[in-house]
Amino acid sequence: MLHLFGSEPWAMGMAVATAIGMMQFTGTLHPPSGAVALVVMMTKAQWQFLFTPTLEGSIILVLCAVVFNNLAHERTYPKYWL
Repeated sequence: MLHLFGSEPWAMGMAVATAIGMMQFTGTLHPPSGAVALVVMMTKAQWQFLFTPTLEGSIILVLCAVVFNNLAHERTYPKYWL
């Protein structure tokens, strides 16, 4: 949206709506991710922002969740990957 329409207020709304719509379509709704789309539009971030901090932060959070959850012996996460 940013590269096509710039950082106009209506384009910011479309970016957030598109992000949330795609998350609903894929069944991966996470409302703070809509804020990432807004931050990209407001700061006019480059494509590198997708990798740092967004992708790296997401990977670190998942790894921390896996380690923390698996500290309890009666719980294993993820059930189907291991």
